[in-house]
Amino acid sequence: MFKKKKCPTSGSQENVTSAYQKGYDQAVKDYKALEPFRKYPQRVINVTNKFIKGKMHALHDYVDGYEDAKQQLSQK
Repeated sequence: MFKKKKCPTSGSQENVTSAYQKGYDQAVKDYKALEPFRKYPQRVINVTNKFIKGKMHALHDYVDGYEDAKQQLSQK
């Protein structure tokens, strides 16, 4: 009925991209496509992440990567 997702094994770590890097890459992609930067509710994510004991760390890292790239690209 439902397909199981395959988790990456320790042998294929070179193909796994961190959430931070994915966020960073998305901001660069938006910038190159001349699209406006996305706005993520960082405060809500941070508070929720603390409340649920860090279980949203991947989302938190993604937004951090996106915001870092956005800041760097905005200075150009």
